[in-house]
Amino acid sequence: MKKYLLSIAALLLGLLAHSQEADDLGNYAEVSIIPRLDLNPSWTSNPREFGFDLGNSSLYTLFEGSASEHFSWTIANHWFALGAANQPGYDAFELFKALGYSDTVNWVDFCKADLTFGSWTFTLGKDCITTGGHEYDDWDWEVHPLLASSLWNDLSPYQWGGKVAWTTPSELSTFSLQMTTSPFGERPFGSGLWTYSAQWSGDYDWYSPLWSVSALGVDKGEYNWLISLGNQLLLGDWTVTLDWSNTCGMNEDYSALLGGQTLHGRVDYAPSERWDLSLRSNYIITPKTIYESNWWNAGAIFEFFPLRDSQDLRLHALAAYDSFMEGFSLSFGILYNLNFRLW
Repeated sequence: MKKYLLSIAALLLGLLAHSQEADDLGNYAEVSIIPRLDLNPSWTSNPREFGFDLGNSSLYTLFEGSASEHFSWTIANHWFALGAANQPGYDAFELFKALGYSDTVNWVDFCKADLTFGSWTFTLGKDCITTGGHEYDDWDWEVHPLLASSLWNDLSPYQWGGKVAWTTPSELSTFSLQMTTSPFGERPFGSGLWTYSAQWSGDYDWYSPLWSVSALGVDKGEYNWLISLGNQLLLGDWTVTLDWSNTCGMNEDYSALLGGQTLHGRVDYAPSERWDLSLRSNYIITPKTIYESNWWNAGAIFEFFPLRDSQDLRLHALAAYDSFMEGFSLSFGILYNLNFRLW
């Protein structure tokens, strides 16, 4: 993996020097520094107790750009996560210690380069497995984990590999094939486990499908099949999303997918660029050999963007109920995207 990092870093440094001399419209580079702070109180009735954590409090950076119409890159880094900072056993350096492992996340989320020639795009590097439906459209720093699905919360989706995608002449559909390391192997390449994915992405004015199937290696010659069917309706100020997947999450040691099903639904209302409201829910159908009954959660999210003509600063508030924990959660937070244009 070090060889991949060094190769991509050297390539980007070369492109940086070249781009400083170029004046094509296709040449640009941006760096974003994105801190987020959440305050999450919670109450459960079984057992009856009060809890508090820092939710998705974190610091990310994003470096992206292009050297021409044919070459672009994305590097997203996750420098720290404070969600469990007040919990016993919290390790502030866990993200750095996890570098070189594929069965957990670390401080490198994306580190990929895209080559585009006409209708074809070739991607190489560390990328997100093409799965999960529309829930995976948002950057991690934008997500509210309390109302994300168990698949989003459990899976380690950022893996090393490559992808080829073809967009139809009408630009209404894109089909892709991807091969990456497996999130169920300990080491990215040393484990010898791979994930193979195929995806159909569509943009048909009012309807956007995002369907995929993935074979995730869990052992030599053994795969877990993950199917995700994402569906989104665009209705003016309203967006209705329903994602379905054929799993209710991971097992206890995160070494394989569980059976069951997950329905992740959301209704978004955004009448202004200054604020939006979202209703979200997950319904989890669990195998009876694992849990006695199905469970669900639901809640509402309000987001406000106080800077005029900009969504760089976001204030958010959330309220949710979880039937499995029999408890309520609140979240109050702030996110700021500090963006610098390099060229």
